[in-house]
Amino acid sequence: MAGKTWSTQTELGAMFALTARQVGTHLTQLGLKDGTSATERAVGEGLARDAKLRDGTVFYVWHTERVAELLAAQGLGRAEAAPSRSRGSARGERAAAAPTPARPVDGYGKVVATDGSALGNPGPTGWAWVDQTTGETGSGGLAHGTNNIGELLALLGALRHAGPEPDLLVRADSQYVINIATKWAQGWKRRGWRKGDGKVPENLELVQEIVAQLEARTGRTDFEWVRGHAGDVHNERADALAVAAAKTARRPGQA
Repeated sequence: MAGKTWSTQTELGAMFALTARQVGTHLTQLGLKDGTSATERAVGEGLARDAKLRDGTVFYVWHTERVAELLAAQGLGRAEAAPSRSRGSARGERAAAAPTPARPVDGYGKVVATDGSALGNPGPTGWAWVDQTTGETGSGGLAHGTNNIGELLALLGALRHAGPEPDLLVRADSQYVINIATKWAQGWKRRGWRKGDGKVPENLELVQEIVAQLEARTGRTDFEWVRGHAGDVHNERADALAVAAAKTARRPGQA
């Protein structure tokens, strides 16, 4: 992480042998995080800033060294650096990066990774979930949809699979879905399913189904953002299943 000015919670966690969720707990205790967002203090002091995914979704990154110092001050020990890799042969070949290992379950009854895909966005759409606790998977597809629809369907499938009772951690690479589940949907519901500008939210029927599933749960439900296409084993598997489902759903002659 040396030389990297800004880091995600997952990247900070790697510095201390912690999960992103555990880092989030410490950031909350430090007053730097509130729910899924950085606090005004964190942003004002230059400890956090927002960043954007390709679809425009906002998430927060953290000043690597300054936040790491604050975490270390809480008594956290830095993880030992991994042994350096061979630089390959004289022909310049590089050793392949090892995939991120399976994430610890952290005491949850269910830990489920989700992902959605849309070829062309919009286009043939797939969704998938991977149960990290059992290895079970689920996926499906639509002939036409968007990436956000795929992400929502993946979450809905994960919630139905998990059922209402176990404490559940959903790991998703879509801040759009996480924000809907943890913040936006409740505000829309209070306003009669309208956004702040009075417009009807996109994909409303799916959002309402997700809210109904969440409200029916008796176990705790937490969400963790995972950087997509970054080597996380379960995220990569969910992505592959979602892409395959989108391809299967493609109509003859459809791009």
